[in-house]
Amino acid sequence: MSRPPTIRDVAARAGVSVATASNVANGNRPVGEASRRRVVEAIEELGYQVDRAASALRGAATRLVGMVVPDITNVFFASLVHGVEALAERHGYDLLLVSTSEDAAIEKRRVEALIGRRIDGLIAVPASDASMASLSARGVRLPPTILLDRGEDSPGFDTVRADCESGGYEAVRHLIGLGHRDIAALAHSEHLRNIAERIAGCRRALSEAGLAGRERVVCGGHDLESLRGAIEMELHRADPPTAIFALTNVCALAALKAARGLGLEIPRDISIAGFDDFDWMLALRPYLTTVAQPVDDFAASAWWLLTRRMAGGATHPAERILLPCALKVRESTGPARPRLKAVAEAH
Repeated sequence: MSRPPTIRDVAARAGVSVATASNVANGNRPVGEASRRRVVEAIEELGYQVDRAASALRGAATRLVGMVVPDITNVFFASLVHGVEALAERHGYDLLLVSTSEDAAIEKRRVEALIGRRIDGLIAVPASDASMASLSARGVRLPPTILLDRGEDSPGFDTVRADCESGGYEAVRHLIGLGHRDIAALAHSEHLRNIAERIAGCRRALSEAGLAGRERVVCGGHDLESLRGAIEMELHRADPPTAIFALTNVCALAALKAARGLGLEIPRDISIAGFDDFDWMLALRPYLTTVAQPVDDFAASAWWLLTRRMAGGATHPAERILLPCALKVRESTGPARPRLKAVAEAH
């Protein structure tokens, strides 16, 4: 075919009406599964592409969904994107991705750029807990929007998040059960609610064990090397911790690098537990004990909420989905031993 295929060509190949082919391609109305499958096959065989700009001008659905994450290089956010993208593809949507570098001003500009592309819906891991609600309050007309991981208290938004408080509690209770009494919690900062909840879980476990006030919260910023430097300083103290609870996957990597750099053996000299569970944590020995967040459930829940909103569910009250975490005990945590002080002083 010398010219680009049209929707009429797709309809003819699939043996359906032009209206049916258009409904499948543009998502205007539901179509029976058999007809939908024939149209999808015809689209693939002919290489037909929907004219998104023309659809937007007509006010029709563009079959575009936006996604906002703070940092695409972070494996946790990248995994969320992968899960949402797979679901979008399965349902005939294309995903437009932007990253905000944890900056609310950048987030505003990039969300407005997505809106300019006439996206049908938006899934956002906000730069801060209040940033998306602030955009809405400032008059930015958001499409159906789901907040993921952050922003649980934002009024009017559906949210999906993990039970971080319980995850933090289980991790520290595990460390206490191994005899650890001096535990450093390594975080980027305490300003995000999900991080504050992990710290709250840590404090609850310590309090139940008669160790209230014994937590050591170490905040090192978002940079890997800054986090590594912050926890190294803690390990150089006269009374260093015997265990580190790293509150994100980046914090876990920083803790591991710090321990290796100081020549500490894990878990003999220092136990390390993390938060998030990814393949790299099983790549080198010792395998990392960690709290696993349900990444696939995050994506599936967010997509379900978004499609319901895009299908006209604006009248539903805002829904709050809280997903459980799971502690995975591996090799990086072991019994506390009263010898780290001498090791730290040697360095």
